[in-house]
Amino acid sequence: MLPPPRLHQPLRRVVVTGLGCASPLGGTAAESWRRAQRGESAAARFDIDGASFVAARCGDLALDEKREKARVVALALRAAAEAVRDAGGLEAHAPARRGASIASGVGGLGDIVDAAHRVAEGKKLSPFFVPRALCNTAAGAVSLEHACAGPVQTSAAACAAGAQAVGDAFRLVQRGDCDVALCGGAEACVDEVALRGFARMGALSRDGAARPFDAARSGFVLGEGAAVLVLEDAASAARRGARAYAELRGYGLGGDAVHMSAPPPDGAGVLRAARAALGDANFEPDLIDHVNAHAAGTPAGDAAELAALEALLEGRRGDDALVASTKGATGHLLGAAGALEACFAVLALRDGLAPATAHLAAPLPTSARVTLVVEATRRDLRVALSTSSGFGGTNAALVFSHVSGDLGVEARVSVL
Repeated sequence: MLPPPRLHQPLRRVVVTGLGCASPLGGTAAESWRRAQRGESAAARFDIDGASFVAARCGDLALDEKREKARVVALALRAAAEAVRDAGGLEAHAPARRGASIASGVGGLGDIVDAAHRVAEGKKLSPFFVPRALCNTAAGAVSLEHACAGPVQTSAAACAAGAQAVGDAFRLVQRGDCDVALCGGAEACVDEVALRGFARMGALSRDGAARPFDAARSGFVLGEGAAVLVLEDAASAARRGARAYAELRGYGLGGDAVHMSAPPPDGAGVLRAARAALGDANFEPDLIDHVNAHAAGTPAGDAAELAALEALLEGRRGDDALVASTKGATGHLLGAAGALEACFAVLALRDGLAPATAHLAAPLPTSARVTLVVEATRRDLRVALSTSSGFGGTNAALVFSHVSGDLGVEARVSVL
């Protein structure tokens, strides 16, 4: 028999109790954040079959890659393991009350390319080909490793996937579908096919450097990696004495509906997503102290996002919002980008520090209450917005804040 519907179910407060990263900047959240806040770039030139490319790779992280385990899975498992340790473990929650929401834009692309070559050469495929290539292979592996027997899901919304995975997990915990969720994204497609494909689109930087919000920007630098956050019911986190980095207050989505890979000049989809996230949090734009922007260094994308942020913050009272992009340092992690940037937004709140925007030498002019962060800037940051955009015109936004008040008190009441 199905359980009765939970009408007028109180919406629970959701806090971040663990962070984990395996990024081009380092094998831990601490190392990745330390280098990101200084604007250190992980981009490097390398050769594939005699062709030269620039990308941001994870390097030698001693990943646990096996015949049955794709690189994207190894990255996800490393980030998830750190996040679980950082949260103090999941033992306080029964497996059925644990969820996993891990995104990937392309999944095991390298395995698909390798399989195509093997078929063309008349060779046998690996019996692990299908599970290695699936887009949800990282989510499945994380749920297996950490006994997440509650909701398990994957977002594949291109470069907005990581943020969507975090937002979807927020909804699961907020509505009581699980008490704790591992969420984030993983991507591992720094290979010749992906690089040539993005180059053919004209999406990659022409000079090998991603320059978010810079007048000389010409495209992004492809990156790889994984980031995982532990989201937990605030009341249960308080009962077990867990440290809460921040509270996730709002999640919003918005579509462009104008083009498969180019945004509208006014960034209307990003603006809708940001306003929806703020509305979900019941926050006014005046409260935003810091924005970790999607800005990847593309001519059209950065200009559109800046227009959206100017519209969002127009008439803001108080200090300008500090707007930064960490993609100049990390490269663009595609389906993992929004998750990594959510981690950085949380750490910016913790440390009261907006990170540098690498390679930002000639900032675009701004006409509203926006300051583009060139060098790391210290300020009392209480609310952070993280924005993500992807091909297909999909946009997502997350709002984090300092934790305040009694975590045992329910936040709101749903009428759904």
